[in-house]
Amino acid sequence: MKKKIVRQVISDVFDIPLEGIASVPNAQIIGNNILNIDGCTSVKKYDREEIILKAKSYILTVKGKELSMTNFAQGRVSIRGEMYSYEVAIC
Repeated sequence: MKKKIVRQVISDVFDIPLEGIASVPNAQIIGNNILNIDGCTSVKKYDREEIILKAKSYILTVKGKELSMTNFAQGRVSIRGEMYSYEVAIC
């Protein structure tokens, strides 16, 4: 039941269909300064204005200012900074 609620919130926040995020276990956005997301497999791009993360079935692009990754362990990524854009592409 809890996973269903999390997927619905992600679907609403990122404006993507539920079936496109079936493998996304958890994402948490706190204000425009903190993003915690599980399920990431690699970092495609990392700089102060843009971070692109790859997961099994999607690519997440985060844009902002002074971005930094403070954690990348066991598929969990924490991004800090002033974020103003999130984009999810289903692959």
